[in-house]
Amino acid sequence: MVSRLDVFLVVGLYPGLSCANIVKKIGKVQTSYNGAYNLLQELKADALVVESKESFSASENKKAHTLLSLVYFCFKNGIDYNKVVSEKSAEFVKMGLEKGQIDGLPFDAKTVRRIVGQLSKNGFAIVESKKPFSCKIVPSQFTQLLAEYFFGKTRVKCPLLLDCLDEQFVNSKLEKQFSSYKSLEKEKFAFDEIGFIYISLSLEGNTLTLSETEKIIKQNITPAIASKPFKDAQQVLDYKKALDGFIFSNDSITQESILEFHRTAMNSLAAGAGQFRTKNVRIKGNPNFKTPDWKGLHGLLRDFFKNANLQEKKKASAAKIVERAAFLHNEFQRIHPFIDGNSRTARAIFLKALIQNNFPPLKIPVGFSDQYMKLTKLSEKRDDQKFALLMKQIALENLKHLIKKIEYDY
Repeated sequence: MVSRLDVFLVVGLYPGLSCANIVKKIGKVQTSYNGAYNLLQELKADALVVESKESFSASENKKAHTLLSLVYFCFKNGIDYNKVVSEKSAEFVKMGLEKGQIDGLPFDAKTVRRIVGQLSKNGFAIVESKKPFSCKIVPSQFTQLLAEYFFGKTRVKCPLLLDCLDEQFVNSKLEKQFSSYKSLEKEKFAFDEIGFIYISLSLEGNTLTLSETEKIIKQNITPAIASKPFKDAQQVLDYKKALDGFIFSNDSITQESILEFHRTAMNSLAAGAGQFRTKNVRIKGNPNFKTPDWKGLHGLLRDFFKNANLQEKKKASAAKIVERAAFLHNEFQRIHPFIDGNSRTARAIFLKALIQNNFPPLKIPVGFSDQYMKLTKLSEKRDDQKFALLMKQIALENLKHLIKKIEYDY
């Protein structure tokens, strides 16, 4: 059944459509003209939509702009906005942001399960205990905007999630989940490569939605949208090809394997694919991110590849494995040896380092994206310890959902 947010999203994306054309755009079988028209009138009464000569557009006000931002973010990332963009979800999120942690059930158990199910699936909530219930909300632009849309200004207790995390607790939970994962039948496991590619490229400004990314990979269908650059589609195909030839291969993390990865992943570059830079570069928008002089790259890369191939102890803890992979990610990104494509290469190195030590390949949940960026490209200074803790929490969330998926075969 069509919802008011379904209607509002179409109005926001395609301004100036008639009700009949809005119904066509929605494309749901149960969508009726009268139902859509009534929803449009509700949106109009709420000052979210304006009508002119029987055509509809989103209102030019802050309320409409904010709601469209929330709904489109969900749409782009494959999140059910009808379940997440709601007053009850926003109340739960606001409580978590302001308190730093929610202990006990603030609503009835069924409502909490429904809200947390959607939020944790996408990395916006961390369930630390089910009985008694204990949960953290991951601070992000989306969670803060959601809370503020329904309830106004929201004070965030821990803008940096790590300030509300107990590292010993995370390490202990990670070890238990890693042990559980190793005992399961791995043939049921399939790497969410599409999700990894989508998040990794969207962090670099790729405009494609998760659905569009999936269609490109599975069906080789390029989005028929004039506003989407063709290079964004090509990046998806190039990155997939590069990942397939790197992360599951028996090759070590060597200069040759990294150059080949970069050559394939950055095929769309006008120049510089598969070549270390011969000039100095800056991180756009972050003068605090210092990159080394290109003349010193040889020594830095020599040490990096030497460290990359040091073998972990056979019984290394899950925490140590992730810490080392996180260090390699951070080190490579800080060396910044390429003109472009350093971050997506660093994430591939992180995956490879985990896989080499019997971890499953992981992805950065969309809810963690802002936290991840704060400690990488947008960081004021390098902090390996904080970055490692974040990546351990991300690994823990991945393992929890993966184990659930394998056990319940969903």
